[in-house]
Amino acid sequence: MAEKCPFCGHQNMAAKQVEYLYRLGERFMMVTDVPCLECEFCGEQYFDAAVLKRIEADFQAIQHTGKQPLRTIRVPVEAYSSL
Repeated sequence: MAEKCPFCGHQNMAAKQVEYLYRLGERFMMVTDVPCLECEFCGEQYFDAAVLKRIEADFQAIQHTGKQPLRTIRVPVEAYSSL
């Protein structure tokens, strides 16, 4: 991964484990403990392609092969204009 942030150019990147929200159309999957590098200045996060491919494969397994996720949550949806 990058030695400096490609977004802001800051030199300090920290290895972290974060939550990642995968979206395909109107379907979502929240993934916890995802490894990334995060810029300590601007907060931009960078993920290895292998990590993202693994997340996508798991999403496809849940959607198409009946794999059960660790847990499921319900999320309410509101339009800002109707608030």
